[in-house]
Amino acid sequence: MIVLYSGPQNRHAYNCTLGPGDYGEPLCQSLSGAALDDLVAGRVLAAVEPAALEASLAAVAGVERERSDLARHWQLRRERARHDVDRSARQYQACEPENRLVGRELERRWEESLKALQRLEDDYERWQRTAPGRLSPEDERAIRSLAGDLPAVWRAATTTPAERQRIARLLVERVSVVVDKASERVDVELRWAGGLVESHILARPVRRYDLQADYPRLVARLQAWCADGLSAAGMAERLNAEGFRPPKRVDRFNRGTVQRLLCRRGLAHRNPHGSRSDLGQDEYRPGGLARRLAISLDTVRRWLKAGWLTSSRDAEGHHVIWADASELVRLRELHELPRTWATKGRLAGLTRPKPRPVR
Repeated sequence: MIVLYSGPQNRHAYNCTLGPGDYGEPLCQSLSGAALDDLVAGRVLAAVEPAALEASLAAVAGVERERSDLARHWQLRRERARHDVDRSARQYQACEPENRLVGRELERRWEESLKALQRLEDDYERWQRTAPGRLSPEDERAIRSLAGDLPAVWRAATTTPAERQRIARLLVERVSVVVDKASERVDVELRWAGGLVESHILARPVRRYDLQADYPRLVARLQAWCADGLSAAGMAERLNAEGFRPPKRVDRFNRGTVQRLLCRRGLAHRNPHGSRSDLGQDEYRPGGLARRLAISLDTVRRWLKAGWLTSSRDAEGHHVIWADASELVRLRELHELPRTWATKGRLAGLTRPKPRPVR
């Protein structure tokens, strides 16, 4: 599968490379990138966190052992080179002056051993400058602190996606995905470095309710609650409490989401919003008042916001406007009155709504 980015927020998704462009085949499968990334990241952190401090301390001990081994190796080489120089010097000094040819050969060997010793000493100095130094107690404390805070390091804004990928690839060898197109179910197989295989079930965002595995149970819940007369807001609270989730990328139900779902399923547990049967005498919804006065709905909403209407809210928070015959006359005149300096006083009187009589 390949990574594709789309949308104004540049969200990424994993798409199978076999698609409509390959021999006319239908789309193989696709999956939201965030859903799969969260699963893999969670498993990687869960695998690393318990052993993080132990691994860090083992790394410190390993660095110290490696440095000590290398130091002993260098010490042996330097001792051997000095021994060669001493032996060459003794041989040259023991040579009789009459043996000139032997003496010149021994002198040449002595000079070569001195040069070899000097080269070795130079290499040793360079190694000392580049070799990892001994960790101080402060360094060890910093490593312990970092090992105990790996989740924060992983989620830090300064950690790039490429760095997270490198961390994951040290532990995870392969991730296999099988998407069930008929539901939100995704089977994920995580193969760790070393051969261990984990199987997980992931819920992916889907476009429609009927693609969710628990959709029949959701409909049954709504039918029962409609029969009990539960409000849409109350249904939303219960759905969230029972673990139901809307499709797409929405995490929770709200009143509007439930109302749209009820309307789509024909489960109007109350009279449809805006119908006359759920209103009393001289009561209107904003849309109904706009139709009665033959004006735009935006005008009614503007009047509501300005406080020029006598209104209240029902149990679900919708506006209910009261307007008897005299109020309708006032509102028609208010709409038709020209906005001029000469009508300023009349306009002020028309914007004061009539109080609703107490029953």
